[in-house]
Amino acid sequence: MKWFVNLGIQFKSKFPEQNPEQETADLEKGKQLFLSSKFDEALYHLDNAVNSGFNSTVYELRARCFQKLNYHYKAIEDFDKVIEDNPLEFSYYYSRAVSKNAIADLSGQIEDLHNCIYYYKKNKNIETRILQNLETDLKIAGNYVEGVKNTITSVHNISYHEIKNLINECLLQIKKIKLRTRRFKTPRTTESIQS
Repeated sequence: MKWFVNLGIQFKSKFPEQNPEQETADLEKGKQLFLSSKFDEALYHLDNAVNSGFNSTVYELRARCFQKLNYHYKAIEDFDKVIEDNPLEFSYYYSRAVSKNAIADLSGQIEDLHNCIYYYKKNKNIETRILQNLETDLKIAGNYVEGVKNTITSVHNISYHEIKNLINECLLQIKKIKLRTRRFKTPRTTESIQS
């Protein structure tokens, strides 16, 4: 019976004690190192913060470190957790799409860009820079799809028409957002109507 009690003690010691102050210190140190482009060192501190428990901010920052170091599969895993925690934030989908593009997951990339646009439309602060980035990424993906049109099913396990339709739908949504924002940005006064 003593072995059973000892087993419980060993098992308990494998899990780190949660220390909020240490997690905060590791997160802050990780942020500083990330901003200084010291990504390997930042990962060390962010890993320590992750081991203290789930914190969406830590996972997001760690995912960005993984991207900078070209560890895109790990970045996708962390962005999955961040999106699960806050599925309405459009920027997380865009960031994950960047990593999916890097690993040649074309359908995953386009689906994430589509989700990014969907949640972006619900955002009150429309930034043209974000729309331009989305549009550029979609056009590049569209050109790529045209280049591999005959082999896309065997390479990416998705039909040409399916991916092309999704890209076109995304581009159409961006165009609608741009038109809507132009209408609200240009105030119509009586002077402009009379001119």
